Amino acid sequence: MVKLCVFDLDGTLVNTLHDLTDSLNFALATCGFPALSESRVAAIVGHSVNYMCEHAVPPEHKDQADKVLKLYTEHYKEHSLDRSHAYDGMIEAVEAIKRAGVTVAIASNKPHADTVKVVETLYPKDLFSIVLGRMDKFAIKPAPDVLRFIMDFFKITPEESVYVGDSDVDVQFAHNAGMRCVSVNWGFRSEEEILSAGATCITGDPNRVPELVLHDPGMCGGC
Repeated sequence: MVKLCVFDLDGTLVNTLHDLTDSLNFALATCGFPALSESRVAAIVGHSVNYMCEHAVPPEHKDQADKVLKLYTEHYKEHSLDRSHAYDGMIEAVEAIKRAGVTVAIASNKPHADTVKVVETLYPKDLFSIVLGRMDKFAIKPAPDVLRFIMDFFKITPEESVYVGDSDVDVQFAHNAGMRCVSVNWGFRSEEEILSAGATCITGDPNRVPELVLHDPGMCGGC
């Protein structure tokens, strides 16, 4: 029986790509570097903002990554909700899972303050039992530290837990924590990338997320 469902944020619950791209391109332009397309930003989002900025600057200017990171962080703090929005159907999907008696939570590599701000603005108050973004005390995903913390906090086992995410990193994250994974294909990675990471349960329909989380993993091949 599933007792805990943990969600990724960017690309899974919320489409943040426009605001991420705008803030990153502001930082790059300020430093005199070319802008990136949204598809390129999508490819480097998900590990951490440090990783994103390191891979955004031209290879010969890696020494400027910290400056880009600082500018990006300052800009995004003020513009993280300019165009971001919850994916259609995902508020209802989370609510349905919670109504089934499952504890719902968020574990994201997005900085913690930004994570909380986006969730509190775009999702109903008190929907999630715990919301955790990137914090120094946890290794970033796919290291399983934050998932293990959440499971320990609620005294729930990996066998009773499911992770929902949109990326190869999320598949690895769930695997490293010993929990089942439900992948969605409307986010920042292609279905091919998700499959290559080992995903076996992928949906493009938010309405199917509750049944895939709550019921027999054989419905989707398991994860």
